[in-house]
Amino acid sequence: MKDIAIIGGGPGGLTAAIALARRGIRSTVFERDGPPETMPRFNPDRSYPIDLTGHGLRAVRHIDAVAHFDAHMTPFRGIRNRGRIVDAWSEPGWIGSRGDITRALMSVAEERHRGLIDFAFDSGISTVDVRAGTVAGRTFDLVVGADGAGSVVRTAMREQIEGFTVETGAIPNYGLVLELDRVGDQLDRRYLNGLAMSPLTLTGVILDESRPDGVRWICFVGVNKPIGFASPEQAATWLRRYVPLALDLTSERAVADFSGREAVHLGQRLTCSRLYGGRAVLIGDAAAAFPPIGQGGNAALESAVVLDEILASGPPETAGARFEAAWKPEADALTWISGQVRYQSPWATARVAISQALGVNVIREAKSSTRSYADVRRSARRLGPLWA
Repeated sequence: MKDIAIIGGGPGGLTAAIALARRGIRSTVFERDGPPETMPRFNPDRSYPIDLTGHGLRAVRHIDAVAHFDAHMTPFRGIRNRGRIVDAWSEPGWIGSRGDITRALMSVAEERHRGLIDFAFDSGISTVDVRAGTVAGRTFDLVVGADGAGSVVRTAMREQIEGFTVETGAIPNYGLVLELDRVGDQLDRRYLNGLAMSPLTLTGVILDESRPDGVRWICFVGVNKPIGFASPEQAATWLRRYVPLALDLTSERAVADFSGREAVHLGQRLTCSRLYGGRAVLIGDAAAAFPPIGQGGNAALESAVVLDEILASGPPETAGARFEAAWKPEADALTWISGQVRYQSPWATARVAISQALGVNVIREAKSSTRSYADVRRSARRLGPLWA
């Protein structure tokens, strides 16, 4: 393959372009938004800090980009709950926003691969001929759908490939975002910091050059039903009851902003019957969108690396089938794992505690750089009814 179209310039798409360029393969990245450096680092209504660890680390190492991530993100050392380390992370890892990740990847692309990666920013692709490999009037050897949960490439495959189906589902997980603007030195920026268990409340940093200390603290609150607030006073009362530690770390202005937000449904999942068709393959959320459990960005990067490894290891005409055989079990396992995480569910909380007592920590093991998602799923299901 000499010319590849990548639809979507997010973490998965940029990783794929860089990995291919390292082997001398040209690609064109079509992205509906502008260059990462000009785009907001986060969406204040729905963004949350991402920890890039095991599976993402494998991908970052594959494209030799550790130094770039060190420069563009904050080192990650684990999870703290009310000041106590409950899950230490000893390997390289980073914490930040999706925008931080794309900035790090874009720096790699511009510094090392300008001659092999063409960028078409602000180009919303609405139609793709996946059988012919045609995008924007050009024919490519391969079209990589890296365009997220609303994938245009997946829609085209559904319309053009016989037998291609998409299954959707949902669980009652919702999220709200609260900015903590009075943290100071009360929290360690190298950790995701837990402030409450029910609702699940985690806070972490993203980079922000406009701030004196260079970071912005974003607090994610996970609830099991849609909620909203009639006034800042009502929001403050709710926080005082459920997440009192947050009130010591934020201002009245931030609480007022929080009161104007409604919980965003984060429990959607999407599973494809196959990951290739014609001259197209799907990676990242385009292949399998699932409720967030801290693995969305990691899985997107890893799926791009798996595709690169597949393209390097055999004939192009069988690449789609080989990629599906390698990645679909992983995507299906991660979708299953994410479906077991229920915010404010006593049963889900008890199941995690019992599993840990039996030596199985599913979410922690899913972060491992040496264990596949499918293997983690098998470990959980060996506990029988707990994870059936």
